[in-house]
Formats: sequence, structure tokens, C-alpha cells
Amino acid sequence: MFLIAAVLTAACAKKQYEVKSVEVARVEMDSAWEPAANTAMRALVDSLRAKMTGETRTVIGTAGRTLTKGKPQSLLSNFTADAVFDYASGLWQPVDFAVMNTGGIRSILNQGPITTGNMYEIFPFDNRIVLLELPGKAVEEFFDSIAKREGESLSKNIEVVIKDQTVRSLKIGGKAIDGNRIYLVATVDYLAEGNDRMEALTKAVKVTDSNMLLRDAMIEHIKKQTAGNKAIDSNLDNRITVLQ
Repeated sequence: MFLIAAVLTAACAKKQYEVKSVEVARVEMDSAWEPAANTAMRALVDSLRAKMTGETRTVIGTAGRTLTKGKPQSLLSNFTADAVFDYASGLWQPVDFAVMNTGGIRSILNQGPITTGNMYEIFPFDNRIVLLELPGKAVEEFFDSIAKREGESLSKNIEVVIKDQTVRSLKIGGKAIDGNRIYLVATVDYLAEGNDRMEALTKAVKVTDSNMLLRDAMIEHIKKQTAGNKAIDSNLDNRITVLQ
């Protein structure tokens, strides 16, 4: 750790400050700062560490191949969005589509055993799944933003064709978008607040919170697939097509 001390001079009349000198010293953060260990706290930390280590190493499924992330679509982003789609449809009612931000997927899923710890690595943020009731005009605006970034993590049930960062065609559930309809969109609270340049999602007429973390829903989804003797896999399809 470095401690930096700066000497400032001020011109009082104008309230302007100027750095005159800087001193830097290295201070080691070691036992010298707290010679007597807090045994009760150490015991608590050790017990929590042991518990977390056991939980994160628990195998919950198997990946049939390595799932990577990327744009305009990818195996892992498709898998994630489809899992959110299925979870939301089972919790509420069949949704029209689901969206995640690819940037919120922080790692890849390697082929082989899947542990709870892998889910913490891939989905480290405490984002909750929410249901948006989004007007058709806002949905059109949303896909215009997706076109400008040439893809994102979108679920099945979507067919969007993009060229020159413009939507050339869009179908939801096999039908052209209806600007007068209210669409049910599953996403996470972070995006529902308009973050990651998804301002169109803030135009929802209603937001319903599942109080379920995305990470926990993904763990539940993988366990369910495993119980059905299914390896975790995904595929690339026509949900997003970017023409050159």
C-alpha cells in the first residue's frame, strides 16, 4: 500500500490550488498493524471459507462442449437468455422474449463438470430476474439499439436481421412486431433500469420482480437439465443475423 502526501498552496482570492511537492512511502499491510489476532473473527472467517469452498466445488451438471460468449450471438449468451426465457415463462406466463447483456456474462463455460463456483464466475453480479410489460414502440426502439451494437444476448423466439447497424426485419414469435401491443420481456433489474445503454427498457408500463438472482436461476436451470439426464449445450440459430 502506498501513502501519498501532497503539499498544496492556495491563492486565497481565486481559490485555486497548486501542487508544490509530493512524497510517497510504501507501508506493508502485515501483522505489525494488528499483532494480536481476533480469534473469534478468525474462527468465523475460517468456517465461512470452509462452507463456501464446499458449496462452490459442488458439481451440478456437465457441459457437452465449451460455451463461449460474444456477438452478434454465441453459445453461452444464447444459453443464458434461453434459460431466463424458460424460467420467466414458468414463473409467470409465457414471455415474448428475454434479453441479457453479453457484458454481464463474465466468463466462459468449459466442457466437462459444471460446479456452483463456475456460476459465480460467469454470473458474479447480484442481478434479479424481472418481467417487463413493454409497449411495442419501446420494443422497436430497443431493437434499434441492439442493431447499433450489432447483437446482444437474446432468447429464442426472436428473429432479427441487421445490416449497417439498422434493423431490416424483426419477428417475435414468428410474427412481425405490433407497435400497439404490450410485450412481456424477461431481463434483469440492472437492464430494466436502463443501464448498458438499454434506455428503451425503462419505458415498461409495469415491472414485476421475481426476487430471484440470475445466478441462482441459472444454477436451478442446470440442475433441472441434469435431473433429466441432459448435458448442458446450446446452438447458434437465426435469432440474430448481421448482414455484411
